[in-house]
Amino acid sequence: MTSTQPSAGGGIVSVRALDPAKHGVVVARLDRDSGFLDPERRSLRNGPVRLDRKAVAVLTSDKRRTELMVSRGIGWTYAVVPLIEVHGGAVVGVPAEVARALANELRVRGVKEATAVTAPLLAHAEHLDAGEPVSSSPLGRYMGLGSGGVISSLGGF
Repeated sequence: MTSTQPSAGGGIVSVRALDPAKHGVVVARLDRDSGFLDPERRSLRNGPVRLDRKAVAVLTSDKRRTELMVSRGIGWTYAVVPLIEVHGGAVVGVPAEVARALANELRVRGVKEATAVTAPLLAHAEHLDAGEPVSSSPLGRYMGLGSGGVISSLGGF
């Protein structure tokens, strides 16, 4: 439900809504040239965030979703990207190429706590590349899906 649109110099990674009712509308864009993660839905604190050494990345979860949140300025400005969601009993997630692109940009740009986020993102990509379902993805474990729970999702950390 997500697509990458490469262009000379880096390109744009478009993250599409995982909710089937939203018909694949773009919910966030990662500009690989400028390093900005730009959510479509904005508020006073939710808006574009530059991925650099001043940014911090975390995974957030509840029973229905796992998201990537990147913040700057003591969390004052943040951007949220959906990674896995449950809709009507179906588990949907970002494609492998999008998870890999997000992980690589976080790592290359020196975002704080990137390792704790990139490892699960890359594990999700490898899981999908192996033909496994989203419902058993390593990112799903943060929501209690698949085998194990939050503690097992941390692996060797």
